[in-house]
This record gives sequence, C-alpha cells and structure tokens, in this order.
Amino acid sequence: MGVVKPFVALCVAAGMAIIPAQADSRTAKLNANTIGLMAPEYQWLPQTISIATAVQHEDGLRILPILGAGTLQSVSDLAQLESIDAVLLTLDTLTYAKAQGLLEGMEGKITYLARLQPVTWALVVPKATTSIASLANQRVATGPTGTAGFVAGELLFNALDVPFRRVPKQGVEALGKLDKGAADAALVDANTLRSSKLDGARFHILPLPLPEALTSTYSQIIITSAEAPTLIASDGDVETVSAALAVLVFSGKSKTQQERLRRFSEALFRNASTLKLNNNIAADIPGWNRHQASVEALKILATQAKIEPENQLQQGDGQ
Repeated sequence: MGVVKPFVALCVAAGMAIIPAQADSRTAKLNANTIGLMAPEYQWLPQTISIATAVQHEDGLRILPILGAGTLQSVSDLAQLESIDAVLLTLDTLTYAKAQGLLEGMEGKITYLARLQPVTWALVVPKATTSIASLANQRVATGPTGTAGFVAGELLFNALDVPFRRVPKQGVEALGKLDKGAADAALVDANTLRSSKLDGARFHILPLPLPEALTSTYSQIIITSAEAPTLIASDGDVETVSAALAVLVFSGKSKTQQERLRRFSEALFRNASTLKLNNNIAADIPGWNRHQASVEALKILATQAKIEPENQLQQGDGQ
C-alpha cells in the first residue's frame, strides 16, 4: 500500500496539471472566435441582434450583442475594452468627439467594416414655427448628454449659429415633451415618426439645411409622408439631413482580432441580403477609412464570386 499511494498521488497531480491546460486552450479558442458587438443605445439593439443572428456560427464565429452606455461613451469603450470588437455608431459622433478633443491618440485607428442604413434627423416643431432662426434660445429636446441626438443637436445648431436650451429627452420622450408644451422643438431619429401620434394640425417637420461646415459629416435627404404620415401630407416631402451609421472597429488591438474581424466581415457581407440593414453594406463611406480586415474580406468574396460559377458548371456536366 505504501507503494500505491504515491503513484495515485502522482496521477492525480498530473491530471490536475492537464485540466487547466485544456481549459486554457478552450478559453483561447472561444475568445479567438467571439465578437463583442455593441449597440451604443437601445434604438440600435435590434440591428445588433439582427447582425448577430444572421452571422452566428458562420466560420465558427460567436457574436455577442452588447448594450452600451451611450454614443460618446462607446467611442472610448471601443478603444479601451478588450471585450468590444465592433460598435454600431453614427459617424457624426466621431466628428463631435474630435472637435471636443476626445479622439486624442486615436487618430486613424477608428475605421469601419460596413455601412448600414443612415440615421435621418427630423426637427419637429409647432405649426407657428417656420424657421430655424426662430428657435434661437428656445427649448429643443435633443437627448441626454452623450447620446446620438445630443451629438446631432450640438453639431447642427452650432453650425447654423442657433443657440438653444437643451431638453435632455430623446425619441418618443422628446416628442412627448413637445406635445405637452415642455419643449419648443424636438430633434429625433425619423424612425420615431412612424409611430408618432402628434397632431398634424398642431405640428410639422421643419426643413433642416446642410451646414457647409458639416458636408463631410451629414448628407441631404428627403423625408416622405410614408415615414411621417401624421406630419407630412401624402403629396409632400421635407428636406433634412442624415448621418451614416456604420460598424466601426478599433485598429491594433491584437493579431487574433484582425483575423476575427476578417471572418466577421466576410460573414456580414455574405449574409447582407438577409439583414435588410442597407442595400449595399459594402459601399464606401466618403472621407472615412475602411478597416483592412474588411478590405481583405471583400477581396476574398470577389475571388470566390469569380470561381464559383466555373465550379457549378463542372458539377453540372457529369464530372
């Protein structure tokens, strides 16, 4: 018995040494295949979940949708948190962050993988308000500090030289403040208007010009009655501005992340038709840099597109 005990003890010790090694290997593999995809604010969580659902398990990937703590906070989270690989973000956020000195040391490191549907901004006001200039020093609901609405309001009103008093409510709550007379205007994502119950006899959407200083940040766009049935007549439309929404990443975290992002980009482009988040998510965004992982993914898919028809012919001719 005196001989057996040390032998048993040795086997147990060896087993304990093997188990952590196996666990470490499995952990490394999981991390190498997992993408942390953040929605900075609640309104973009459905898009984040749609992407995760569409590409889940493609090429061994695992996508974790994460709800962030606001648009501006997500910029630093993207740069600093290892668990965050990509963020759905409006690009005017980067314009604002740069103007505020919040991108110091990050220049050129925040790039995009794919372009999603733009965020269209609508300025809703009482019928009596017919110009943006008349909103000077008035109460405008744009959103709490750090949100997408806050960013758009600060950039646009400042560029148009219209000072205002910010009401920290966004979306449906912003429209509610306007309806109750607690705000003189509301700057909201146009998607909010589809479910709006505002009285068209009392309110309308004010045309929003594109400031010359922000032509690289925003684009001119038209809102139709289909998007705001209670606020725009069936035969009318309103000119306003939109900001590109993109899947952004931070360069230089690790080599394993680079490979992970390439596979994620491939899966994203391959499943684009099922996502319905943009007619062409592979489109370039003028003035912004595409991440190398996205560039490589597009090259791979382009090559496959040239090869696949030939393979299909070979399979069909009896070979």
